[in-house]
Amino acid sequence: MAQFTKKGIMDSFVELAEEMPIDKITIKKICDNCGINRNTFYYYYQDLYALKEEIIYVKAQKLFSNLDFSTSESWKGSLRIIGAYARKNEVFIRNLFNSMGRDAFGDYIVDAVSKLAYKYICTIYDEEIAPKGIKVSDKDKRRLAYFFSKIFSETTVEWIRGKSSLDPVETLEHGIEMLDGVAELMLENMSK
Repeated sequence: MAQFTKKGIMDSFVELAEEMPIDKITIKKICDNCGINRNTFYYYYQDLYALKEEIIYVKAQKLFSNLDFSTSESWKGSLRIIGAYARKNEVFIRNLFNSMGRDAFGDYIVDAVSKLAYKYICTIYDEEIAPKGIKVSDKDKRRLAYFFSKIFSETTVEWIRGKSSLDPVETLEHGIEMLDGVAELMLENMSK
């Protein structure tokens, strides 16, 4: 029952976010929409910010857990899936961004993408760089993953803010073309 109630609260928030700006959503509106009382809401969430954070975490986990960043081709395909998800959920993403602010939203993207980029970079290192006898520290691999996640985060934030005339799929397609082979070159350069 508890999982059902939490899901109902989250689903209610997402539903309302499709209809109105997130800063107009109140606990009362959520409770009315999903048929619970305020005490029930507060049993699960301290406030609206805690609810938003959990929604982002749950949605990102669901999206990112099915993606494969282990090879160059799977990485590209995964970025295309993310772009398609962004296009489909554009209103919700923009509303969430506007309610959280650039820094919190961008930081979350960096955290999520860094882990995926790190897995990809480790695969590239193991398959293409290490066999050449080139040594790169784990710390440098993590730095490179952070660098790629910052590019992804800033590109996403610029799209959300309307600074990019391209839609998310086109933006990621251009990014994929520009970054193709760059990780390998950067790993090699890091060993010098």
